[in-house]
Amino acid sequence: MFSFPEAARFLNTSLEHPDPSLSPQGISIDTRTLKPGDFFLALQGTKEDGHRYLEEAFKRGASGALISRSVYQKETVRFQNPSFKNLLPVADTAEALAELGKWHRRRFSIPVVGITGSVGKTSTKEFLSFLLREAEGSEAVLSNRGNFNNQLGLPISLLYLDKTHRCAVNELGANHAGEIAYLATILQPTAGILTMVAPVHLEGFGSLETIYETKLGLIRSLPAGAPAVIPDHDEVIGKAVAALDVKALRVGTTAKADYRVTDARMEGEWVNFRLNGRWDFSFPGAAPFLAVNAAMALAMMEALGYSLDKLPSRWERMKLPDGRFTPKSLGQGIRVIFDAYNASPESFDKALKAFHDWAGQRRKIVIFADMLELGGEAEARHRELGRKIASGGFDAAFAYGSLAEKSIDEIKRAGGQAGHFNAPEALAAHLEDFLQPEDRLLLKGSRGMKLEKIFEALESRSRFKTAP
Repeated sequence: MFSFPEAARFLNTSLEHPDPSLSPQGISIDTRTLKPGDFFLALQGTKEDGHRYLEEAFKRGASGALISRSVYQKETVRFQNPSFKNLLPVADTAEALAELGKWHRRRFSIPVVGITGSVGKTSTKEFLSFLLREAEGSEAVLSNRGNFNNQLGLPISLLYLDKTHRCAVNELGANHAGEIAYLATILQPTAGILTMVAPVHLEGFGSLETIYETKLGLIRSLPAGAPAVIPDHDEVIGKAVAALDVKALRVGTTAKADYRVTDARMEGEWVNFRLNGRWDFSFPGAAPFLAVNAAMALAMMEALGYSLDKLPSRWERMKLPDGRFTPKSLGQGIRVIFDAYNASPESFDKALKAFHDWAGQRRKIVIFADMLELGGEAEARHRELGRKIASGGFDAAFAYGSLAEKSIDEIKRAGGQAGHFNAPEALAAHLEDFLQPEDRLLLKGSRGMKLEKIFEALESRSRFKTAP
């Protein structure tokens, strides 16, 4: 990765208690998951202060630590602990982390793709990472670990860059104005993908216009002539990108697309689609709407110089993270779509349509919870969701959460079968009696609502256990 003396020189700080036999083997901000050799970052948050865990970090084998200079100076006696090694005292550990990530990134002249958007950035990142690994080898591609896509997670991800990497793919997340432009200064992308803009995180952004301006920060950060993959249907994005010195590549389902998706459909547990009437591709799953995200990854592959003719047409090893329209099974032939990584009005629209098609003639039951961070539009958006569920051809809908109750009110008003519960456990108890063999369920809601509790509660009941 890098050496402690190198990091100290870059940060213009001293290296306290140096031990040249040790070097960073990984990065840790949590002693519970720290591995021997990890460089421990003593970050100071509103709830926790990493300096409280320094003894534990070195007990577990940390190779060094990034610490606050003020804490180091105030607690001189404590820092004489002989187990402490390779301490880097800085004015602000979070700012120093960002600068370290930026510095380390500059040491590598490789393609670095940044991906942002209100919906679909993680799936697009996973598609592109998969395709690059198919082309370059599994160890040649660096991508965000988990959801490490913010001002702390992004530089941590970049610190894992090493000489084995041929390219990097990093998603950038934001819930406040200006965050993407800031993250782009750390990432220094050579290419970018903007999946789409939608009214998500309105509580932090305040308006849709601010979301556009923030997300476009990625494209504006690109060097002259860099490829910029954008949606074909969004005139605001199209107009803004046309004014920039980048190579715009439009992806979608309309005639305006440079990479046009057609014939996206499910066949069993696979999604098949055609690109530009020439290439046929398929990936595991039950969400045809993700074909556009896959096409965005393919557009970037071609922009980076890879031939689409040489890529596999059937993506056997492709696997999206759990919670993104993931098919699951319960006993008695009951099947579930678990789509609870995140929720917004736009993602709900896509999920409802795809779920309806996937369920076929089976009984269709929508289980949902609040869509969070919608600000002043929250109640109106949830009432609109209720009306869409009521008119969507579903057999029943059940929910928990104060906002989801507004949706249930609208479904009941339209004459639909619906019920609201005060907790996921209560809803799961109701489903135990309500569900019938071969039913189809959609579980959808924001990650903070913990919809996995519904599935876990059902899975634990003897009636719904699947055969070993």
